[in-house]
Amino acid sequence: MTIPDAPDYEPYLRSSAVRHPYEHSRLIFAVGCLAVFFIVFLVIIFVAASSTGILLFLLAILCVVGSAWLLIRTRNALLLGRAIKVTPESFPELHAEIVALQLKVDYRRRLDVYVIDDVEGKMTVTNLLGTRVLLIEGGFAADLQAEGPAPLRFVLGRFIGWLKARHGRLALFVIIVDHLKWLAVIDPWILPYYRAAEYTCDQFGYLCAEHLDASLGVIARLAVGKELGPGIAPTGVLEQAQQVSWRPLSRYAELSQASPHLVKRYVNLVAFAASLKPADYEGFRAGLNEKGRRLLGDLLIQSPHRRPSGAVPWPAGRR
Repeated sequence: MTIPDAPDYEPYLRSSAVRHPYEHSRLIFAVGCLAVFFIVFLVIIFVAASSTGILLFLLAILCVVGSAWLLIRTRNALLLGRAIKVTPESFPELHAEIVALQLKVDYRRRLDVYVIDDVEGKMTVTNLLGTRVLLIEGGFAADLQAEGPAPLRFVLGRFIGWLKARHGRLALFVIIVDHLKWLAVIDPWILPYYRAAEYTCDQFGYLCAEHLDASLGVIARLAVGKELGPGIAPTGVLEQAQQVSWRPLSRYAELSQASPHLVKRYVNLVAFAASLKPADYEGFRAGLNEKGRRLLGDLLIQSPHRRPSGAVPWPAGRR
C-alpha cells in the first residue's frame, strides 16, 4: 500500500508527543539488560569455544535469520492465496481509511493489509526483516464499521502507531528487543517496556479516532465481547481498576504479561485525554455519578500523565 506525498497529520500524533511517559525509560532499561546479557554470553563463547566453534556459532545465527526470512515470505504467499488483500478494488472504504490514517500519523512505509476469516486476537501485525503485514478478522472489522468510523480508526491507529514507533528514535533498539522477546531468560527485563508500549498504542488509536468514548468502548469490547461491551458502566470499570491498583497480587500477576490489565489501559486513556484534550475528559467525567468521579480522581493521582497549564483542575475527584 503506497502513500502519496501530501502530508496530512496532526502535530500531536508525532511519536514524541504521544509516547507514554514510562516507555522511553523502560526501553533504555530493557536495552541495558540485553547488553549486559549478551556481553556475558559472548565472553563465555569466546573463552570456552575454539575458532571453529565461534565460526559455527555465527553460521548458526545466519541460518536462523535466513530461515525466518523464508518463513515470512512463505507466509505472505499463503496469505495471498487464502486471504483478501486490502486494495482500492477489493475494500475501497477500508483502504481509504488506512491510507488516511497513515497520512495522519505520517507513516509512509509500505504496509500490506489482509482480511481473513479468523485471526487470533482479532488483529495482528508482523514487522520483521522489512516485511510489514497487518491481518484483520473480517467479522471484527465489519462490527466496528457498523458502529461508525471512530472504533475502526482506534484499532487501525493503534497498529499503525505501533509500526511508526518502531521507526522513530531508538528504532534499532526497539527492533532488537522485538526480535529477542522469545528468549525466556530476558523476558522479565523487557516486559515492562512492552506494557508501556501498549499504552502508547492506545494513545495513538485515541488520537486517530478523536473520540474518547469510542476508544474506551473498544477496550471494553476486548474485555467482555461485542454483545456486553456497550453496556459496561464506566464506574464499575474504575472501581475494578482501583482494586487492581491496591492489590499486590494483581500487580504481581501483571509482571509476567506483555500487556497491562485492560482496566489499567482504560484508566490510562482517560488520564491521557485529561492531559491532552481536557474537553474530552470533561465530557467523560460528566457522565459519571458521584462515586465514579471520586474513583476517577483517586486513580488520576497515580497516573504519570501531567496536566498542561490552563487545563481543567486535576484531579477532579478531589474537589
